[in-house]
Amino acid sequence: MEWQEQWEVVVVGSGAGGLVAAITAAHNGQRVLLVEKTEVFGGSSALSGGGLWIPNNHVSKLAGLEDSEEEALTYMEEVIEDKGPASTRERKVAYIQNGSKMVSFLEDLGMKWVAAPHYPDYYPERPGGKIGRSIEGEVFDLRELGEYEGLLRKGLMEMPFPLYSGRVYSVPRTFTSMKDFTNVSGMLFSGIKYKLQGKHATSIGQGLVSRLLKIALSLGVKIRLNAPLKDLIIENDALIGIEIEQNGAPHFIETKAVILAGGGFDHNEELRRKYHNIGPEWSSASKGNQGDMLLIAQRHGLDTALLDEAWWGPSAINDDGSPSFLVYERSLPHTIIVDQEGKRYFNEAESYVDAGRAMLDKQEETGKAIPSWMIMESRHRNRYLFGSMMPRMVPKKLLKSGWLKRADTIDDLAKICGINVEGLRATIGRFNEFVDNGKDGDYKRGDSAYDNYYGDPAYKNPNLGHINKPPYYAVKVFPGDLGTKGGIVADEHGQALRDGKPIAGLYATGNCSASVMGKVYPGPGSTLGPTTVFGYISANHIKSTIFEHAKQGVI
Repeated sequence: MEWQEQWEVVVVGSGAGGLVAAITAAHNGQRVLLVEKTEVFGGSSALSGGGLWIPNNHVSKLAGLEDSEEEALTYMEEVIEDKGPASTRERKVAYIQNGSKMVSFLEDLGMKWVAAPHYPDYYPERPGGKIGRSIEGEVFDLRELGEYEGLLRKGLMEMPFPLYSGRVYSVPRTFTSMKDFTNVSGMLFSGIKYKLQGKHATSIGQGLVSRLLKIALSLGVKIRLNAPLKDLIIENDALIGIEIEQNGAPHFIETKAVILAGGGFDHNEELRRKYHNIGPEWSSASKGNQGDMLLIAQRHGLDTALLDEAWWGPSAINDDGSPSFLVYERSLPHTIIVDQEGKRYFNEAESYVDAGRAMLDKQEETGKAIPSWMIMESRHRNRYLFGSMMPRMVPKKLLKSGWLKRADTIDDLAKICGINVEGLRATIGRFNEFVDNGKDGDYKRGDSAYDNYYGDPAYKNPNLGHINKPPYYAVKVFPGDLGTKGGIVADEHGQALRDGKPIAGLYATGNCSASVMGKVYPGPGSTLGPTTVFGYISANHIKSTIFEHAKQGVI
């Protein structure tokens, strides 16, 4: 093999997990190259809400949370029912024990954290469940990135002002209460202040990866864009290098260790059909996630798991074909989601992963859940934001295009949407009785603190409101996702496995690997939490084994 260059550690992928891995390895004294497939950095992390679910971290504790490693492990063991190779007890313990260490480590290097004290775990009533384990990065001034500012991955919709995911619950309710109006106004005025100061302020996912990139650059990490991974070079169960594509030609890099931290197979048509029986068009993940690492892993016989899973969530598809991931919209009063028979079949306010999975399961059972329909009554449209629609504003172009349906009676709405009329009428009648009682007798909507988080506290049940005041509206809903969550199986040290044994020098984290969270989503930031923590774990394992052993003459 003729090597074009040599690096001690190569990280593949520039999302949050890859950046934390690169930061940790560089801080540990290694020469680090980070390669990114696309022409921009940030991956799907830059498109995310930017929260990290890190139990027992000091930032949340300073905000008032009482937590412990024991409670966190109890919770993870309770809610993560899948006991496959990715969600072993050893990996859960490693995640919990290292998460708080990573938060402090990054803070010492310049990361500025903000707690989300009101954001519940997604099953807060289960043993070990808590409210307030999520943290996120402080608003960041992109000017600090210099030439890299223009290389940040941008979403389809840019927020008009920086905000925090831990306060976003107020945004859809901005005009319903003084408390919510004040909360949103505070973020808006802060955004105006930043502009007057000449700052290029950003937050949530973009803010997180931008500050991480700044730290990585300060530690000497070399960032190389437009450099897709083409192959791993493995000899005698040990990684010795990689092949990337550079300037359209093969380029071979010799290295002691590689940390794979790229995306999943979110936008690979063939793989999505094979493992999920749906296409990629409803995914909100980065378009660059084409399953490259999964295909390479399968070529080398690496262990894989959870390939049939994703970070699911109900999504509406915009006129331009882009998905809108529905989080708060389905939790608020005066709305339900029904199948084509007009029947409810899950708790609309539950975790988006559970809700998306419910859609897929119902489709497999009846064939009439894709698409489903989100039914809204006039008070939902008058009180709350829906996507980019302000309250009381119904753009004519959305009605004209058919994206949004409107009718003056439930029967007419059902006919327009192709929903079974009698089924929808009966469902709404039954639902309105639940509203009267303040209890959802079918799916317990509103019973959990997580449901209530995105609800309206002005209501008897924050998640329930009558559907009986015209006009009525409807939007098609599909089982979208934030990315796939199955891939390479790694052990508690982050080492990639083949036949249950580690490949020396090869590590995997993020959506190219099988998630420690199994089939569920324990709390806000359950994607970014594991990818960053196992990036941190992997880099430290590289130091304590490969490089420390080399110094001692072990290898």
